[in-house]
Amino acid sequence: MKGTRTTILQEIEDEVNKVDGHDVIWIRGSLGVGKSALAASIADRLRVQGRHVIWFRFDRTESTTITTNALWCVVAHDLAHQYPSFRRQLARGNTEFGSSNIDRLFETLIEKPLSALYHDPHEQLPVIVVDALDECGGLRHDPTEQKDYDALLRTLRHWAQEDCRKKFRLIITSRPDKHIEQNFPKSISTHVKIPSGNEVKPGDKPSKDIQAFLESHLSVMDMDKA
Repeated sequence: MKGTRTTILQEIEDEVNKVDGHDVIWIRGSLGVGKSALAASIADRLRVQGRHVIWFRFDRTESTTITTNALWCVVAHDLAHQYPSFRRQLARGNTEFGSSNIDRLFETLIEKPLSALYHDPHEQLPVIVVDALDECGGLRHDPTEQKDYDALLRTLRHWAQEDCRKKFRLIITSRPDKHIEQNFPKSISTHVKIPSGNEVKPGDKPSKDIQAFLESHLSVMDMDKA
């Protein structure tokens, strides 16, 4: 809602625009706290600034089609459409888009072509948002689904560890997940936690945001005088 979460929105925006900041920003929080809404708001703010934003959302109910392979193909397609230098570099790779080798796919679709954009000004580089990262691989009861999730974390960690990609910002959202935390410690990523439950204290900014939200909706329902 307009006028809420202004502090956390500004914190994320500042981190995205920081030239020497971490390239991975992890927005985490419990189910239903508004991670996707917050990421969408950030994407809108960046677009207003002229930044190109690529959005991809995982869904555990469609884990057989919305895969790590699909993520990198979508990102590569969008970047190729937006940046001629990326497109030319990608064309030299002779990549099989249907390859089952995720590491090879990431290298040829993303890693090598991105080098063509490395010298572009930071403020002109794309921002990639991967929403609901923890839903990749569905419930992961099947070995194939677990393998896809492991491959996703491996390629994302590779992204975060490469100095040549320090100017490219990657925003991920998820519920608290030990595997994500292990792969993205604070030494290589920025953690933004959305407080909920007992973490919200009377008088703090999240508490005031909740109050503003309730007052707005009660007013619409004509219950604010009750």
